[in-house]
Amino acid sequence: MASAPPAFSTVIRPSLKHNSHRRLRVRAQSFRDEGRQSNMVDASLSVLRERIEQVQIKERLERCCRREHGWNYAPGYNYKLKRDTQLSDLFGLVGLAAGTVGITLLSGTLGLCLVSLVFHLSQ
Repeated sequence: MASAPPAFSTVIRPSLKHNSHRRLRVRAQSFRDEGRQSNMVDASLSVLRERIEQVQIKERLERCCRREHGWNYAPGYNYKLKRDTQLSDLFGLVGLAAGTVGITLLSGTLGLCLVSLVFHLSQ
């Protein structure tokens, strides 16, 4: 999109008087080309919409990711509770694996004892 001069321009000139107060005179100038004005308004509105979207995305990220809680952590996040839960899950998994191996060894040992007993009794 080509950059065109704005439809309204503001000229600010400080006016110094003999007293200590400073005053600013603001004057608006308007260009008479109506087609150019409507194009400029459309361009300004599209830029404004884009900027509003950027601000909304930034606000959404700031709400989600507050600095005092770290990146992407909800305000109620408790690191120690999470660590304790993971440790508990780990011990449960280790206990399950050890129980499975223990039952397998115990049943194999009992099976071999029964086969040996039957074999010795039959002789």
